Amino acid sequence: MVKAKKGLPSSIRLKHDNHLVDEIAFRTKTTIIRNIPTDKIIPNVLQPRKDFGDLQELSDSIREKGIIEPIIVRPKDGKFEIIAGERRFRAAQLAELKEVPSIEYDIPDNEALEISIVENVQRKDLTILEAAYSLKTLSEIYGYTHQEISQKIGKSRVTVTELIRITDLPAEIAQRCMDLNIQSKTFLLELVKLEEIDKMSDVLDQYQEEPFSRDKIKEQRKEENSENPSKHSPSKNLFKFKFITEDKAVKIDFKINARSYDRVKLIVALEKLILDIKENRIKEFDLETLN
Repeated sequence: MVKAKKGLPSSIRLKHDNHLVDEIAFRTKTTIIRNIPTDKIIPNVLQPRKDFGDLQELSDSIREKGIIEPIIVRPKDGKFEIIAGERRFRAAQLAELKEVPSIEYDIPDNEALEISIVENVQRKDLTILEAAYSLKTLSEIYGYTHQEISQKIGKSRVTVTELIRITDLPAEIAQRCMDLNIQSKTFLLELVKLEEIDKMSDVLDQYQEEPFSRDKIKEQRKEENSENPSKHSPSKNLFKFKFITEDKAVKIDFKINARSYDRVKLIVALEKLILDIKENRIKEFDLETLN
């Protein structure tokens, strides 16, 4: 049995992110600080970070000075699952530490993932793709809206939407981007817009020979469009669809220019429209008579 302690040995000075720890403390009354045997600690399968880099330097520092920043864990199935600090934990294992200073909180899966993402984002430890897939998990598995994610991680709502859009990259293309260490959000967004895997692969082949910015992808798309004007004839420029509420009281016709159509831009436009209606900025809507 792991014996709980009110504090860690006086020889160990702890460092932590007050914002992160305060955030967890706000959600739970259970706060335990303890040294936990390394064989009782397990990684989180939903850990956003996949590449932990070279741990040798950190391991050497831990071997010499110990861990000065505790990891954050939660009890799970008789073990302690890491919420934040897996890189430190792995380095501690490499340094052959028998136990690790830890802050223990009892929180559900969605909050554990949320805090893990926040911790990594604050440290700027996540790659663009790691962050993107993590935010997608919050959105699709736990039902967070883009706005809710925005508020929790301290990024704009547009940034959140753009990051999640990146996850539309085919798995093999996303893996190649990771292998090439592409960290430009705008580059990856332009890559997504190519839509066809062969075109994406061609771009990455060129990038592998000599890295370039997203502007080159945009230029290639423009050239392709100019060489194939029939693809964008007036009859095909417009994308139309209708939205009708279940009670059929509201009907909305959407018309979108196919050449500039982009899901991220559409979401931004619709959210702005909703906000304008809520704040009575559109003269055609007399909210007093509508209410």
